[in-house]
Amino acid sequence: MKKLLQHSSHYLAGLFGGLAIGFISFPIFTRIFSVADYGMIDFIQKILLVPTALSKAGMQNSVLRFYNEKEFSSNRESARSYYSTMLFGVAAMAVAITLVFLVAVKFLLRHLIDGPLATLLLFASALILLRAIESILLSFLRIEERTAAYNAASVLMKAAMVGTVCAFLPWLGRSVRTYLSGTMAAELVFVTVLVAWLFRRRLLSAISFDRALFRSAVGFGLPLVFYELAGVILLTADRALVRYYLGGEALGYYSVAYGLSQYVNDLMTVPLGLAILPIYLRLWSAEGRARTIEFLHLSLDFYLMAAAGIYMLVTLGSHDALVLLASPKYLGADRLIPYLVGGLLIYTTHVFLCAGLLIQKKTGTMALALICSTALNVVLNCVLLPRMGLQGAAVALLLTHIVTILLLWLASSRILPIGVRAAALAKYGAAGLAGWAAASQIALPSHLLNLVCRCAVGIAVYAGALLLLDSRVRSLPSYLLRSRRSQSVEAGIAAEPVLSEAEEPEEVCK
Repeated sequence: MKKLLQHSSHYLAGLFGGLAIGFISFPIFTRIFSVADYGMIDFIQKILLVPTALSKAGMQNSVLRFYNEKEFSSNRESARSYYSTMLFGVAAMAVAITLVFLVAVKFLLRHLIDGPLATLLLFASALILLRAIESILLSFLRIEERTAAYNAASVLMKAAMVGTVCAFLPWLGRSVRTYLSGTMAAELVFVTVLVAWLFRRRLLSAISFDRALFRSAVGFGLPLVFYELAGVILLTADRALVRYYLGGEALGYYSVAYGLSQYVNDLMTVPLGLAILPIYLRLWSAEGRARTIEFLHLSLDFYLMAAAGIYMLVTLGSHDALVLLASPKYLGADRLIPYLVGGLLIYTTHVFLCAGLLIQKKTGTMALALICSTALNVVLNCVLLPRMGLQGAAVALLLTHIVTILLLWLASSRILPIGVRAAALAKYGAAGLAGWAAASQIALPSHLLNLVCRCAVGIAVYAGALLLLDSRVRSLPSYLLRSRRSQSVEAGIAAEPVLSEAEEPEEVCK
């Protein structure tokens, strides 16, 4: 748990940097671009996720699975073979998929894709190759536990993208093409720098490419492609259906609401997901099934505690946050945010509940569950969008994520039975309801003051209610104090000079 908290805090620091850039760029881009253009930018990025997922072939997961720290530290050639195989293999697949994508958009799908969208997709197709390579490069930093480098690279890339897009605006104007041009330029520089760093470490060589390792890596990762692809289609299908049923303006509103919801969910998902997978894989191999179940039980319980508080804050502040960050022209999208955040927080529990499937390499089961959920999402959108409007898309996403988690939980519980404590969940819900009831009475004329005061009161009441209801929360300060003292004692012992055998007193030597 200490390692999980430590690594999560490192990733959370980088995430806060990225979110800070996002909170700066989000109000800029929502005001610079029209509602329809903003929706188009988001839609194109989601479409490109499909060929990008195919390009990676699940190799970003194979990078984690086939890394052998002991062997690679002692055998340089083995390490060079690993890095070269993973990176060059993905690059070759990405080039092939990019060419197929170009042909498909240009000739095969021209009757399904309108002209402006097809032109922009062809223009942005280089992002498929760049993002596939980025995924592998970041996975290298992650598996080496270079959390500082990982965070710095992620934050700098986002900052460079925002800066490049803003620099291109006076030359190219306020258009979707300008945004895509700036994004491609920034990501090209990012990929070039990290690949050059690997060459400098002498970890890349074309002649070190290992076909057997590549086949094994693809064999492990390929079922996860269908899982990732189903998730990508889940993200893309609702936008395509919103655009089809309600038009480009509605897509812009939905994209902004989803973007704000994603920012909230990323605060939990990104650091947790990056940190927990290597830990429970190592725990499974080193200490066995029982310890892994105990760790995942405890981690899930604390996640649910945090998620209940976050959802309470979202319901209190979504209206004011939307006006402040996006602008009043997006009013109405705030009603979608509680549904979207609720669905995303529920889906994030797969980090814990799918552990058994990942450990036992049952990736095909994960893919099948998500494919069924994607089909359900399409059906729900087709039914609800014409009747409920944009709210129908948000409700469809919430219901889809609930069904997805239930399917994955049932499949994974046969291997690792990770349960949810109903009594604890009821306590978190009661504490969240108390916080919402107290803070929702605040109504100030300033959106900023209203947001700050509501959230502050909500957090205070939620924390106070948990102290009253949960004994573990009451014991947390004393535990942290004892942990701090033990670390200080260990540090003091480690700092004491150790005598060599020649320096030891004679009596001790005897």
